[in-house]
Order: sequence, then structure tokens, then C-alpha cells
Amino acid sequence: MKSINGYFIAQSLIHVAKKVEENKDYLCELDGEVGDGDHGVSMTIGMRAVARAMKGFDESVLPSEVFQAAGEAFADDVGATIGPLYEAAFAAAATAAANKDALNNISDWADLYEAMATSIQLLGKAELGDKTMLDSFFPAVEHIKSLSTQGGSLSDALHSTAKTALDAAIATKDLIPKKGRAARLGERAIGFQDAGATSLAIILQGIADGVDGA
Repeated sequence: MKSINGYFIAQSLIHVAKKVEENKDYLCELDGEVGDGDHGVSMTIGMRAVARAMKGFDESVLPSEVFQAAGEAFADDVGATIGPLYEAAFAAAATAAANKDALNNISDWADLYEAMATSIQLLGKAELGDKTMLDSFFPAVEHIKSLSTQGGSLSDALHSTAKTALDAAIATKDLIPKKGRAARLGERAIGFQDAGATSLAIILQGIADGVDGA
């Protein structure tokens, strides 16, 4: 595996954008069960903007610069609630990656994911169990943090972390929403998988796939 420098991270985010767009209709379907049904559209618009921003980078770009540009691009094109949340997450990733030429270690990504999840929580005021994207992100963070002390393959760690996020997203079917439009449904939302938690898992899978290309 090559060094996971800023350029490779940028290429990985381009792959993430493709993966999100492939799942646009599925995410809209999930969102339509309890919300306004546009989550897949919003995520696709945001990640398309990220992909466009990534295409201007060359091998000299730093990871922090990539994440900062990603956050700004996403927020510029998505005005819905999800826009500021991902802007905050990418900005936190930029801070976590500051002064690093590459993110080659599991601990680098554990720190990065934890910073992103924490920033989303601080801005969105959600807690674990509120049936939001954090219900897939926090379990993923705990998983990769546990791996960071064990060593092993970065690729395996990122893929198992994405799988943890997806499993947790599926488990949101059992939760009662406390945030967003779905909150008004209360217990009637039980049985429906959260779209935000699912798109987060798709992003983590896209990153894992992208890093495999390095």
C-alpha cells in the first residue's frame, strides 16, 4: 500500500462521491419513510461538490487541505441541515490531520473519525440513541479506536469499521427518533432505518475502498 497522502485522500473522496450517488435512490427511499425523502439528493449534491473540489489537487496537497476544501464545498452546495454538519465534520478532520503529510496508521484514522463524530454531536446536539448519523458513527469510532492499539492492516481496519457502521445503521430500525422531522413520529418510526446513519456508513465504506487503491 502506498502512502495515504493528501492526493490519495482526495481520490478516495471522489470515489465516495460516486458511491453516494449510486445509493441516491436508496437513501431517498429510506428518508421518505419518516422524512421528506430528499436525503439521497442532498448527499449526492454535496459529494458531487466535494468531488469537483478534489479534482484540482495534485501530489503536493496535504490531508488537512483536502478535508478543509471538502467541508467548504459540501456546505456551499447543500443548504439543508446536513450541510453544516458535514462542513463541521470535514473541518474537524482537517484539524485532526494538521501537520501530517499522510495518514498511514490506524490511529490516524481513529483520531480523525473521532474528531468528525464529536464535531457533529456538538453542532447537532444529538446523543447516541437519538436515531441520527451518530448512531452509526460512534460505534464505528469505538471500533477503530480499539483496533488502533492492536496493530494490523489499515485496509482491514477501515473496512471492518465501515461494516460496524453499516450494522449500526441497520440497527437504527429499533430506535425512536429524537431529532429532525422524524421525531414527530415517535414510536411510529420504529422499524425504519435512519437515512443519515446509512449514508454515513456508505461514506466510510467509500473511504475504505478508496484507500485500497493506494
